[in-house]
Order: sequence, then C-alpha cells, then structure tokens
Amino acid sequence: MSEHTNRNEAQMREAMAAFQGGRRGTGVNSNNWQQRYQTMRANKLKGDVVERNNSNTGNLERGQRPGAFTMMKNFYQGYSNPETRADTLRHGCAVDRSTKFADNEFFGPDGATTAKKGGTLPGDAEIHTDGERNIGEGFVADLMDREYITLNKLPPDVRKQLRVKFDNRPYFTSWVMFVNIVIVIITLVTQNIAPIGFTDKEVRRQLLRHNLAYETIGYNQTTNFWIGPDYQSLIHLGAKYSPCMRKDKAYFEKIADDAAVEDTSGCCIRKDLNACWQTERSKCTSSFAEFKDDKVCGLGKDGCLNEAYSNDSLWEGSYSTWPDCPVKEEYKEDIKNLKVPNEHLLCEVSARPCCIGLQGECTIVSQEECQFRKGFFHENATLCSQVSCVTDICGLSGFLFDDIPDQFYRALLPTFMHAGIIHLVITLVFQATILRDMEKFAGWWRIGFIYFASGIGGTMLSAILIPYQPEVGASGALYGVLASLIVEVVVNWKIYKSPILELAKLLLLVALLFLAGLLPWIDNFAHIGGFLFGFLTSFVILPHVNFSEEDRIAKLVVQIACGVLSVVLFALLFIVFYLAQGSTCENCIYINCIPFTDSFCQDATMELRPRVGN
Repeated sequence: MSEHTNRNEAQMREAMAAFQGGRRGTGVNSNNWQQRYQTMRANKLKGDVVERNNSNTGNLERGQRPGAFTMMKNFYQGYSNPETRADTLRHGCAVDRSTKFADNEFFGPDGATTAKKGGTLPGDAEIHTDGERNIGEGFVADLMDREYITLNKLPPDVRKQLRVKFDNRPYFTSWVMFVNIVIVIITLVTQNIAPIGFTDKEVRRQLLRHNLAYETIGYNQTTNFWIGPDYQSLIHLGAKYSPCMRKDKAYFEKIADDAAVEDTSGCCIRKDLNACWQTERSKCTSSFAEFKDDKVCGLGKDGCLNEAYSNDSLWEGSYSTWPDCPVKEEYKEDIKNLKVPNEHLLCEVSARPCCIGLQGECTIVSQEECQFRKGFFHENATLCSQVSCVTDICGLSGFLFDDIPDQFYRALLPTFMHAGIIHLVITLVFQATILRDMEKFAGWWRIGFIYFASGIGGTMLSAILIPYQPEVGASGALYGVLASLIVEVVVNWKIYKSPILELAKLLLLVALLFLAGLLPWIDNFAHIGGFLFGFLTSFVILPHVNFSEEDRIAKLVVQIACGVLSVVLFALLFIVFYLAQGSTCENCIYINCIPFTDSFCQDATMELRPRVGN
C-alpha cells in the first residue's frame, strides 16, 4: 500500500470513531473531523439556501435537513466508493465537483455537500467547536432521527435566531454525577447490603429471649433488588419519609394510642427474680412467673433516690408521665428492708424498649433479640413511652425539639441518594446523555433550576400521597428534564417538518416510562410531580425561537403564567403537606402500582402498624 492510502485508512478509522461518538483522539485529523461534523449539523439547521442534487434526490424536499442516521449512511456510502473516499473523509459525504463553488457553502438534499459557483467546500471554511448544541437538536433528536422544515422560507430574523450557537460546558451534570457516586459509595460502605429480591424475606434464628428461654423467632426483612441497603438504612441516611419531615398526626396519634395500651400493662416477674419484663397480662403465661398489675419493672417511687421525685402525685396516672428515675443496683439491698412488696424493683429487668422496622415500632425485648431484628436498643429505659423511636429511625441531625420532626431538607436530599448500584447506573446513563445534552443547550443554572425544582416537586407530591413509603432517587428530577425536551419541541414548533410526529415520539417515550412506574418498587407520584414542575419551569427559562412579534408576546404570556402557576403549586404542596394532613386519595394507589397479586404492591401501600408489643 502507498503512504497516501495508509494515511486515508487511518483517517477513516479516526473519522468513523468520531462520527459514532468515540474517543476524541489527539490526532489533527480526528479533531478536525469532529469539528466539521458539528459544523455540518449546525449549518444544516441554519443554512439559508439549499439546492436539489439530481444525482442524489432521495425523498427529501427542497431545503430539508436529513437526520443523523441519514448523515451516517452518506458517510459510509461515500467512503465505499474509491473515487469519493477522499472527499468523504474531508467533508463527511460525497461531493459533487461538476461545478465550481461560491463563497456561500450549504448542504444539499440527503446530506450531499454542494455550493454555489466559485466558492470553497465546507471543509475549507471556518469550523466550529464540537461542543455546540443548537436549538431543536441534540442527543434525543439524533436518536429519533428528527427531520426539520425548509429554513430558507423562514423570515431573516428567525434564521438569525437559529444561528445562535449554544456551547455551554456540562458543569452541573458533572457535579451531580460525582455527588451521586460519592453518596452511593458511602452508603454501601457504611450500611449492610439487603437481600436481593422483590418481596420481604423471612429471617429466623434461635436465641435467648427475655424470659430466659431459648426460642426460635423470626421477622420479615425487607429486600432490595437494586443491590443496596434496606429501607430502614435509607431512611436513616435521608430518604423521603414524612414522619421525619413533619409532626405527622396519624403517626403520633398511633403513638398516643399505644401509650394508652401500655398504661394497662404490668410487670411479669420470674419467681426467682432473675428476670422481669413489662408486658400485658395475657402475655405473662409462664408457670414460673407472676404478673404485677400497675407496676413498672425497675421503676417506682420506692426505688428513686432523687428527692425531687419524692412526691406521690408524680407517680400516679399514666406511665408516660412518671419521672425517669430507674432503681439503682446498689440501692436494691435497702429496698429489701422495706415492709412493702417491691419485687418489681428487685428483679433483673431482662427486656427493654427496642425501636424496630421502617416505622420505628417499639417492642419490649432483650438486647440480643433487638440486635437480631436490627433495632435501636434503649438499655436505660423501661417503657416505650420513655423513648423516641422516630428520632432513632430518622437519624441524621436529629430534631431541634424532641418529638417534633423537622427534617424538611428531605424534600431535596433524596434527589442525591439511590437505592443501590443498579439504580445509580440507570441515573448516571440518563445524566450522561440527556441531562448533559440539555445542559449544553440551556446552561448550568437553567438546567440546575429545572432539575432541583422537579426533584423537590416530585418528592413533595410523593410525601403527601404515600407518606409512609420511603423513597430515594433522582427520578422526579429526571422526569423534569424529560418534560423540558417536550417544551423544546412545543416552543420551537415551526422548525420541524412534522412537529406533531416529533411530539408524539417524545410523549410515547414518557408514557412507556410512566408505565414502568406502575411496578411496586418505583415511585410514580415522584415522576408525575417532577414532570409537572419540569414542564412549567422549562416554559419559563428555556431558550426558544420567536417566529413573529405576536409569537413573542404569546410566549411571554405563557412564561408568566407558568411561572406564577409553579409558585402557586409549590406553595400548595407545602401547605397540604404540613397543614392539611390526612388528605387521602384511595384510588390514587393504582397510579403508583397495580396489584396484580395480593402481595405485589405491598411495598407501595405501606400503612402505619401498631407500635407496642413483644
């Protein structure tokens, strides 16, 4: 082979790699090729005049821009012919050299490059950088092989707007991807990986219980098919969970009801005093134990050394109002000398409050059993009314005031979290393609605003409709970005050959994704909320083309209306969430999950469960 042929072969390999989105490479030919490819895409959108090439007419009308797949086809066709190979490597397609060219370069039908008499070829003209993202183009447009209208029929001022080049660097996309990866790594390192599956898994073990007997006990452990921690760990790290964000009325009413049940409990004491535990009379069934009504194991006036709690009235009424003054071990000998029965103060307390499960149910069990059930054990408390399980479950910074959840930042924090490795990979693929492409067009602050507004809106809608279902992920924010793609088509309607078709393609894609949200481990309410706020905010801040003065005024009115509506809806969501608790929609569950079987939607219909038991 000649040196010239070898050089062309090398150019072809570099060009094909660049055309298909491969590595940039360091060679001059590869870099120039990518720049010229971007020039082709830009000039196709902004060219003023296009002539029909009789030798390559195809089905394209005068002035129509071909799609990305057509451009790729022309590249391969031009390279396969030895006579046009050199021009193809230089210009991206075969060039008709039967005429001389004018100074005004342009692209002919079906991607063939032509020009007027006396000029130069496009490859010889000024080239642009490969970071441009023009109006109506981009990753999704190429994927759907989008076709555009004849631009030479548009007014000059419209063509001038279409010549604006958007070359924003994807700073926000890079940052948010980095944060997502770091948080998932920290999560996987600090938390245990849950069993992989779609339904709860029963875990059983034989252990020494509070009654000093070995028994086999079990509980249902939540699974995670995303390959990550369980729900309880995700709540502790910052997942969306309404009882951590507000003083949830239903949640605290349940706690109050269970405290009333606890007031009817007593101390179940083994006759040898080696073990005692707080429980209901019906559960103190051992022949070796005796039940003491109106007594609390390890707690009472006679066992409290603090003079401030010596008043008898402090030890009357509900257990939850009793002073937290447990008996000291060194004081038990003095208690034995008292002439009143105080077995409940002398016995060894073998079970204490343990906060377990997603909702922080409190149960009186031994420390060994609490650890087995992955709960939070309170070794210094004797009653469930003395502990704050919601504080244990929520974790993070705790609450400013005890028993008043105020972690409002969970409206945004879940956007950076993921349920596992698979969940993260799906998000990163979306961000590296669609989000990055939209940021190149809209800029970091616009896309960041849309991203976070959609994420918060989706989280708040989900928190209202399924308050006790923990959720993490950027799905609400990503659906907002999908909505911005639809807005881009709507506001630039006239540049597309078949705008209805292009809109239908996007709506079909979104509909398929919403159908996927009917699966039990995906939050469709977050998708809906994110899509809604992404749609409204995109109308307000996305760049667009004004096709006439009337069109400009109409779009300005729509922008103002969408801006006002966004603010109103945001305020309404927060008002309903914090002030209008209890608002329910019984049939809305079918929007989030369709129960094909009795257990299919068990993770999507979490309700409050009893808090006290053993």
